[in-house]
Amino acid sequence: MGNIEQTQSGYQQKPSEFDDQFNLRKRHRLARFHLLKNTVQSKIARRLLRCKLDISYGNSEGQKLDIFPAICEGAPVLFFIHGGYFRALDKSQYSYIARHMVKSGYTVVLVNYDLAPRVPVSEIVQQVLASFTWVREHIFDWNGDPSQVVLCGHSVGSFLAVKILEQKWPNGSGIRKAALLSGLYDLGPMKQSFLNRDLKLTDAIVRQLNPRTTTILEHPDILVAVGKKETEEFIFQSRNFHQELLDAGANSERMILPGINHYTMSRLLAQKENPVMDWIASRDFRP
Repeated sequence: MGNIEQTQSGYQQKPSEFDDQFNLRKRHRLARFHLLKNTVQSKIARRLLRCKLDISYGNSEGQKLDIFPAICEGAPVLFFIHGGYFRALDKSQYSYIARHMVKSGYTVVLVNYDLAPRVPVSEIVQQVLASFTWVREHIFDWNGDPSQVVLCGHSVGSFLAVKILEQKWPNGSGIRKAALLSGLYDLGPMKQSFLNRDLKLTDAIVRQLNPRTTTILEHPDILVAVGKKETEEFIFQSRNFHQELLDAGANSERMILPGINHYTMSRLLAQKENPVMDWIASRDFRP
């Protein structure tokens, strides 16, 4: 019984080969430092920028979003979805993203959702879709143009961003670009890891929710970026998903960034110039 551990939910589970791949705070010793830096810079951003916080897009406590409006009307919109393995983190930790993007003429939207195990992953997907619907209907009030959306997700936020791309939106989604950063695109390995104590994934749920690139009806420019210092699973999934996008006829670009790990990837969003920010902030939208 030495290889069996008792989980919080009461059942016994054998340690998985994927546990180390997803235990990022163990892998990246400065993780807490980067998360703290995110929090401090986000507090500063909320003090310096005009913003409206905790706007409800649904009835539950987690269904809230923050908006940092552009100065001028008709601005492109950055729609950001945070990660945290569906069970952690908060939009308030990412307000720092708005500083450079608002200066660049963007309206910035940061999305929250209820977390597992309070709600299942399938419900989280539906909430994020509801948040995008709300933004499409209301972002004009915040100087945003719903026909010029840059979709951005980090970690499982990339998974949730792809679920937005899969939908058939009336009159088009308005998504011109999608930046998928340090993403996960296959729930199967998560089901086989310690994360499933909270996620409660089954084989049927994995089959139902895993993205299908062939169902993406619109083909905006898509960036699939991963750090060279990330775990093998993140690099593997990014490479495979990029290839699936290409096979499906999508306009996908892949970046493997030297010296970048899972936490420093999101830190790139605090900087003025780097390959990811250059790609995101460019207004060179294809027709």
